[in-house]
Amino acid sequence: MTEDELKLVKTAGEIAAKARDLGAKLIKPGVKVIDVCESVEKAIIEHGARPAFPCNLSINQEAAHYSPIIGDEKVIPEEAIVKLDIGAHIDGYITDTAITVYLNDRMERLAEAAKDALRAAISNFKAGASLSDIGRSIEKIIKSYGYKPIRNLGGHLIRRYELHAGVFVPNVFERIPGRIQVGNTYAIEPFATDGGGEVIEGKDVTIYSLRNKNVRELDENERRLSEEIERRFRTLPFSERWLGDLGEKEEIERLLKILSKKGVLHSYPVLIEVKKGLVSQFEHTVYVDDNETTILT
Repeated sequence: MTEDELKLVKTAGEIAAKARDLGAKLIKPGVKVIDVCESVEKAIIEHGARPAFPCNLSINQEAAHYSPIIGDEKVIPEEAIVKLDIGAHIDGYITDTAITVYLNDRMERLAEAAKDALRAAISNFKAGASLSDIGRSIEKIIKSYGYKPIRNLGGHLIRRYELHAGVFVPNVFERIPGRIQVGNTYAIEPFATDGGGEVIEGKDVTIYSLRNKNVRELDENERRLSEEIERRFRTLPFSERWLGDLGEKEEIERLLKILSKKGVLHSYPVLIEVKKGLVSQFEHTVYVDDNETTILT
């Protein structure tokens, strides 16, 4: 990155961290999920960035990808364990961060397992280090707490306007090629569970992103919505809530489903722990240079 680009991503990281910490304070029993998420997204915008993806607020066995829909009435239950996962970008320079809030002290150790694993991963996250060894360090810590890492979730390389840029940072030891490269930005996100150690796709979809804008078989309304999605979000993930000014909820939902079926959009189902186990998550975005790794969030 140039100095100007690095300044932008550092500022985005500072904004994401402030919004994350604000959101964590709002997570209480009986509070609407939509109120937390919209407060977090508003804070990101007010501080001069944009949400890099819809605020995720995933509860108990939900590991990721639950974001409230238009008019969402879902509330945070008593004694829940809640993952708040957010991103901020400035001109496409993205940072991604997450925190777990537990509403019952029984879950403290599960939360600490993921948090401690993140610390261990960052301490080993240096230019030239093997991605396999990062997965090993995460797995070792989480298992030392008596829990399982979620093996089919992990961190990722981040590039401009590209949240998941093709390099996977595993949460378990895997014999995979690849080493940490100087000049890159990575999200590191350990997940711990008392369940089976894997996630599956649920039936609900609340997040989408543009996949292929060149599909021909679209009617006028479908074409118009796809063009508006590209104008507003480019290839970054978005929520139906962010399209609420374009029409009625039912019509927006109908068009999103059609565009997904036709391959214009990629959909992100809510991810559920395979044995309905409780899940914790912590995440930072880091920048790697020759001499050190800097936590941006």
